[in-house]
Amino acid sequence: MMHIKFRMLPILVMLCVVMGFVTTPGSAAEDMSAGAALPRAFQSVQFGMTLSEFTAVVPEAKTVSLGGRDQADRTVVVPSQERPLHRIEYRFSDRLREFILYYVYADVPGGYAGLLEQLRESYGTPARQNLQEYYTKPEAYSEKKTIWNDGATMVSLTEIRKLNGDKRELSLTITDLTRQPASGEGQARHAYERSILIPVPKDRTSNEQTAVPDRAGAQIKQAGG
Repeated sequence: MMHIKFRMLPILVMLCVVMGFVTTPGSAAEDMSAGAALPRAFQSVQFGMTLSEFTAVVPEAKTVSLGGRDQADRTVVVPSQERPLHRIEYRFSDRLREFILYYVYADVPGGYAGLLEQLRESYGTPARQNLQEYYTKPEAYSEKKTIWNDGATMVSLTEIRKLNGDKRELSLTITDLTRQPASGEGQARHAYERSILIPVPKDRTSNEQTAVPDRAGAQIKQAGG
C-alpha cells in the first residue's frame, strides 16, 4: 500500500503543475524578518519622492518615455550602465512607492542562490524563503521568491525560470508599506474614486444604515410630541 502511495506522489505533483501552479506553505510576508531595518532608498532615490523630485536627481529619466496620462500613477524605466544591473523600474502612486532592480542573470555570481546569501548577510533572516510557484499560461515557467519585511518596507528577491529553454530572470523589488501623505491632486483623485457608486456587501450596507440617523423618523417623533 505504501509503495502505491509513493508512486502516486509524482503524478499528483504533475497534475498540480498542469492545473496552473503549485505554492509552498505560507503566503506573502505575514511574519516579520529577523534582521536590520530594510533599505528605503537606492543611490540618490528614496521613497516619498514626487515624480518631479525624482527627475531632478535622475536627469536621464527625462529621456525615457514615462507613459500613462496620470502623473500620480506612473512607472519610470531607467536603463542601467552598471553591471550586473540591466534596468531599474520606479513605480509611483502620487509618490515613489516601489522600485525594482532587474539583473543580468549570467553576471550575478551564483545566480539566485548567490544573491540570496548576500542579502541574508545584509538583511538578516527572511520572513519567507524560497516560495515556489509553477504556471503554465501564457507559457510554462516557475517562480521562486524570498521575502523580507520589517513592517515599513518589504524586499522580494524573485527568480523566474522559463521552462522552455531554461531562461532565467532575476529581480529585487523594494516596496514601501507605509502610507505617504497624498498631494492635493492625489487627495482629489481619492475623493472622486470614493464617490463612485459600487455594490457593497449586505452587512456593510446594514451597518451604514444603522449608523446614519433617521432624520425623517426623528422629525415625526418630535411632531407627535
